[in-house]
Amino acid sequence: MFKRNPRKAKLARVHRDRMRPLRVIEYLDNSAIFEESPVEIKEGYIISDRDTADLFLTMNFRSVSEKTISALDVRVILYKERTILPDKKIDFRYSWEEATFGDRVLNGIPRKERECKKDKTIVLGEEFGEGIFIPLPESYFKKMQIELVSVTFFDGSKKELNLIAGGRALRFMELDGDLRDAYRSLNIFQKAEETHPIRVLPQAGNSVWLCCCGRKNPLGASMCDVCGRDKDWQFENLSVERLEETIAKNNEGKRILNDTSAYKQNKYMETEEEQKHKVELCNQALERLAVIEKQRERRQVMLLPKILLWVGVFALLYFLCELFLSFLQNYGYINQEAAMTFKLLQ
Repeated sequence: MFKRNPRKAKLARVHRDRMRPLRVIEYLDNSAIFEESPVEIKEGYIISDRDTADLFLTMNFRSVSEKTISALDVRVILYKERTILPDKKIDFRYSWEEATFGDRVLNGIPRKERECKKDKTIVLGEEFGEGIFIPLPESYFKKMQIELVSVTFFDGSKKELNLIAGGRALRFMELDGDLRDAYRSLNIFQKAEETHPIRVLPQAGNSVWLCCCGRKNPLGASMCDVCGRDKDWQFENLSVERLEETIAKNNEGKRILNDTSAYKQNKYMETEEEQKHKVELCNQALERLAVIEKQRERRQVMLLPKILLWVGVFALLYFLCELFLSFLQNYGYINQEAAMTFKLLQ
C-alpha cells in the first residue's frame, strides 16, 4: 500500500493555515538581544482566525550563527491569572523535516521554493518562520513566555539555550522631547530616517548588535544591513548620556541678546537722513496712487455721457437715412421695392 510522505502532509497543513482569514491580536515586542544565542527573534504576533476564533502564535527568526542550523526548538509557556506556575507548555520545532521553516529570506531576497527543497539548513543572516502558526489554547491566559530551548546544527551538534524572550530595548518615542531633538541635531543619516526611522536605542551583545531601526545584525557587521547606519556612530552618539551631553552643549551655545547697547547705532540703526528719504519716497508713492485713483474715477464718470453721445449719433444717422430715402422715393428716383430693400440692409 502506498504510504504518503509525512512532510507533504505537514506542508498541506501549513498551506491550509495560510488560507485562514487572520487578524493580528497582539504584537510581541522582543527587540532586546539574547546573549550567546545563534538565533534572534525578529518579530512575533498573536493572531486569530476571524471565522473560527482559533488563536495562533507566529514568529519570525534570524540566524546570527556562523554554523548552519538544522533545527530550532522553542517552548511556549502559558500562565493563567493569579498563578505563578505555568498552566501549559507547548513545544514546537522549526526544521525542514517538520516543514516549519516557513518563508525564508536571505539578504532581503525571498528564497524560491525549489531552493528551499534542496537546502535543508539555515545559513548566517537567513530569516525563517514566517507563515508558520503555533496553535494556542482557546482558554484565557494572562501571560505568555517564549523560551528558546535549543539549536541543532548541520554537523549534528546541539546547543542548549534555555533563554526566555520578552525583554525589549528602550524605545525612541519613550524619550522626552529634548532628547529626541538632540538626536535630530546629531543625526547624519537623514536619508535612512525617511525609509527606516529610528525605533529604539542601539544595544550590543556577545554575538549580535541591535540597530536603532530595530534590525539585529551580527556583531562583526560594521553597518546595519537594512538601513545602512554605521554601527560605531550609533554606539558613540545614541545613548541617553550622550544625548544629555548634546543638550547641555547646545544650551551653552545659546545667547540671549537683551541689551542692544553693544551694537553700533550707525551700523544697525537708520540715520535721520535715511528716515527722511524713506518718508519722501512713501509720500511720492501715495501721490501717484491718488492720481491713479482720480483718473479711474473720472473715467467712470465720463462713461455714461460717452454712451449717450454715441447713441445719439447713431439715432441721428438713422433719421437722416430715413429722410433721404423718403426724398428719393417721393421724387421718383427709386421705387418702393428698392426702398424696402435698402431699409432691410440697414
